[in-house]
Amino acid sequence: MTIQQMRYIVEVGAWGSINRAAKNLFVSQPAISKAIRDLEKDLGIRIFNRNNAKRLQFTPEGKELLRYARELLEQVKQIEERFAEKSHREFLGIAVSSQHYTFVVRAMIDFMDVYRKSRYEFFLRESKTDQIIEDVYTHRSSLGILSLVNSTEKYMRQYLAGKELDFHELRRFRPHVFLRKGHPLENRAEVTLQDLAVYPYVCYEQDTDSQYFREEAIILKAEQSVQVLERATMNNIICNTDSYNIGTGYIEPSVTDHRLTSLPIRDLPYRLVVGWIQSKRVDLAPPEKEFIERCSRYCREN
Repeated sequence: MTIQQMRYIVEVGAWGSINRAAKNLFVSQPAISKAIRDLEKDLGIRIFNRNNAKRLQFTPEGKELLRYARELLEQVKQIEERFAEKSHREFLGIAVSSQHYTFVVRAMIDFMDVYRKSRYEFFLRESKTDQIIEDVYTHRSSLGILSLVNSTEKYMRQYLAGKELDFHELRRFRPHVFLRKGHPLENRAEVTLQDLAVYPYVCYEQDTDSQYFREEAIILKAEQSVQVLERATMNNIICNTDSYNIGTGYIEPSVTDHRLTSLPIRDLPYRLVVGWIQSKRVDLAPPEKEFIERCSRYCREN
């Protein structure tokens, strides 16, 4: 089955005649007839009721094929127009899948400003850990930004390597608690897990219970907990209650809700290893390298 055969079917359907379709396409009638017979043989169906009628009549299966053929040719047209447009004018595109990091958002905002006079299409997909890995593995995104815990880092690096993904470290963070300004613990220099035990724990929901894939990467058995999917929901809950979240402690003033603050956690001996992943089989384009460099710089600044 070929796209050319689909064009023949659609054209015959439009004219009701192989002869008129052939004239409109500037090909011979025998060429179209043979292409249709070959298609019928490949699919094991009859496309037309062949009788003495001047206008060809589609069989029920032929009508169904005609509908699919029209849809396929429309998609082909869209693809051709899309990439023909890109080939004639410079078009910048990057796709990033990331956990919920404000330094990534800042990098994207800066990127939009730098390329404000260019034609671009950027994708920033804030998602779950396993989805980020899947996005890069399937080339839906060129870059994935996520964190590991140093205690499980060896396992996760092996897991990523098994998917032919490279992990590049950006920075190691001491675990911090995010809470609202005005929280009863706000004025502490640091907090302990016991200090946090009486407050609700808010974390990002994952598709797996494995600690390896949790965004916070640290499992707490809290008496009260709330799982969310979005950063805005997380921030609204924390800023309006005495709840908390655990993460890197990174606060980007231009992006982070001004009502949030962070404190180090004294009795968590772990380090959050924040980094980016890419496919071993794909080299990064210059804009993607530039984006990672911005992320790296913002991590170091905080």
